[in-house]
Amino acid sequence: MQYIKIKETIAEQIEQGMLSAGQKLPSERQLAETFTTTRVTLREALSLLETEGLIYREDRRGWFIAPPRIEFPLSTAEDFLTLAQQQARQASLSVIRAKNTLANKQVSGWLQLGPFAEVYAVELLRYLEKRPVCLVRYWVAEKHTAMDSDAATELFTWLRQQESQHHFCVHDSVTLGCLTGETAVLLHAAPGTPALVIERKVYRDAAPVAAEITIWRHDSLTVTSSAAYHADH
Repeated sequence: MQYIKIKETIAEQIEQGMLSAGQKLPSERQLAETFTTTRVTLREALSLLETEGLIYREDRRGWFIAPPRIEFPLSTAEDFLTLAQQQARQASLSVIRAKNTLANKQVSGWLQLGPFAEVYAVELLRYLEKRPVCLVRYWVAEKHTAMDSDAATELFTWLRQQESQHHFCVHDSVTLGCLTGETAVLLHAAPGTPALVIERKVYRDAAPVAAEITIWRHDSLTVTSSAAYHADH
């Protein structure tokens, strides 16, 4: 089928380095003319490339070649900035909001809180090479005394700053989703762009101390996991 051939041709140019990370593709009209096809057929090819994480779309800006993915190990108590540095990537954060607030029903359930409990809630964006790739929301079962949102940090940095909270147990779950509404706008994505959603619960001495939801552009990370196996002799 024609859209498969178009997809394979573009993928081959990416793999051979003829198209580099971050490079903008020609407009859909130009690509349709190049491949002598319709815009509908071309979009089928581009959608396949997007699903495979080879290209990404920015709302109202067009299609771009996706940079290499960052490796994100599950159930680790490492912050994004640390992981990015270990993988020689340029990473940064911007804080959207940070405040003490009443916990909603979902957060109260995660953190085993009673009625009218307050939590420290943070929302921030993660960037790779200045590209927004992840929206983060986390809640800590402890109010913050300093309410300067500019001083807000990532979850595990915040936890390690608290006395006696240095050893954590992290439980993760991963689901597929899509970017919509404010999340799509913040990540410069067209509505419906695929996403990976990682839900994290953090425990200390079997007691929940924090919960986090991260919504990633699906082409920006590879989720990894490792486990020790001991054979019985």
